[in-house]
Amino acid sequence: MIPVGPSRDDADRERRYEQLVELAPDGILVHDGEVILSANAAAVRLAGASRREQIVGQPVDMLLHPPHLKAVARRLTTDTSSVEPVPPVRDTLHRIDGGHVEVEVRAQVFIEGGKPSAHLVIRDITERLAAEDVTRELAAQLQATQRLEAVSALAGGVAHEVNNMLQVILGFGTLLLDEREVTPESLANVREIISAANHAAAITRQLLEFSRHAEHHPQSVDLSAMVRQLLPVIRHLAGEQRQLEVSALASHVVWVDPGQLEQLIVNLIINARHATTENDTIAIVAAESEVETGVLDADGRSLMRGRYGTLSVRDTGSGMDAATRARIFEPFFTTKLLGTGTGLGLAAVAGIMAQNGGQISVRTAVGEGSTFTLFFPLMSPSTLSDPTYAPDADAPVSSAVRIAGETTVLVVDDEPAICKVTGRLLERAGYTVLLAGSGVEALDIIEQTGPPALMLTDLGMPGMGGRELAQRVRQKWSAVPVIFMSGYADGAADHDGGDAPSPVLIEKPFDSSVLLANVAVVLKAVGASVARPA
Repeated sequence: MIPVGPSRDDADRERRYEQLVELAPDGILVHDGEVILSANAAAVRLAGASRREQIVGQPVDMLLHPPHLKAVARRLTTDTSSVEPVPPVRDTLHRIDGGHVEVEVRAQVFIEGGKPSAHLVIRDITERLAAEDVTRELAAQLQATQRLEAVSALAGGVAHEVNNMLQVILGFGTLLLDEREVTPESLANVREIISAANHAAAITRQLLEFSRHAEHHPQSVDLSAMVRQLLPVIRHLAGEQRQLEVSALASHVVWVDPGQLEQLIVNLIINARHATTENDTIAIVAAESEVETGVLDADGRSLMRGRYGTLSVRDTGSGMDAATRARIFEPFFTTKLLGTGTGLGLAAVAGIMAQNGGQISVRTAVGEGSTFTLFFPLMSPSTLSDPTYAPDADAPVSSAVRIAGETTVLVVDDEPAICKVTGRLLERAGYTVLLAGSGVEALDIIEQTGPPALMLTDLGMPGMGGRELAQRVRQKWSAVPVIFMSGYADGAADHDGGDAPSPVLIEKPFDSSVLLANVAVVLKAVGASVARPA
């Protein structure tokens, strides 16, 4: 009888199977519940071994630990007939060189030579986990951006409403100051009311700066000159107990709103003072910096390569941990005690920098202090000589001559109290005033009485806003000058055509001197040639 053995085809299939297992990209181990019986090349590499003999014959828990081994062991001892795989699990593979790799393990129980064994497919998921981390981080950044956009819109809306009410308080307060019947004691009370209103107005300005809706008038500014100019204020804000270091000698010209630059410096110095105690140091440095590839700002965005004008405020105070650092530009977030801070200072800094096309970097660590660096694109000598960059020079208030008498001003605002108080202030200055509570009403008044010498209108009104009203008026009476008012600045007023000068924008709340100065300047520019008809 000829003995029966495995056929050539069976041997070929077995050889091909062994080659597939050996060349598989995932690690493959076979164990009997106790020791490793075989391992492919990928498993040897994952284990940090150089030879198969370093892991074959070793206890399987040398590389892998529960939970999946418990499930496999239970199958090996109680249910050897089952062929269903154990669900994949995440585990940590402990390499023989002391390192570790995050892996996903799929286990299949089978019978080999009448004995239960387990077939483990081990996949390195390090890159997948890193990609998931990036995805989660991007999702968190998107959520944070959407949240900040929502808060920004809310902040702008709140500021608009609050500024309208502050305008009423300041306007009527100013009128009370000039009343002869008011007693000295009452005058003192009125001044306190006006002071509180001005303080509230400063807070709403920070809300607008955070939401990037503050009025914006950029021009060429020397960073070092601005620091030197503000040095007395900086010394006062830093406090006598802190060591102040200032480096601002060379000229570094950037394009920025000077008023907003001043607010940036003030906010950062105040932030540094709150982060420090007696004998700590606060340093402010104006300089030029060369930025190379890979430099990130506070939002994780790359700064373009090139030279920047930089303004750094460094303190040797308490510093911040990562959790605090991640939230410092959120509006209303503060580490100060309740009632001792608004949480708007750094939020306003972020808003101002975005509005001026700059970026911020922050270096900080607990116990090592913090450094905030503001990056502004430098202006080249050729740019400085370009007349298109020269800011429009506002007419000096001191030279403004009030033109009153029969000069008619039409005041348009959907808030009756603002209409009333603005009209009173203008009438007290000698102007003839007409009041309208909407754009439609304003057009009706002009149709009946003729064009005014000046129209003073709110920008944000329901139905017909100030811009549409100005355009409608200019279409028929092109010479009528316009002053816009707004508690929620929407950028510089655009030219609407015609022969009149471009509209002026004044931000609420404004005091009577600002109102009257702007009215006088605009009327002077057109010669006050349009008066109320008889």
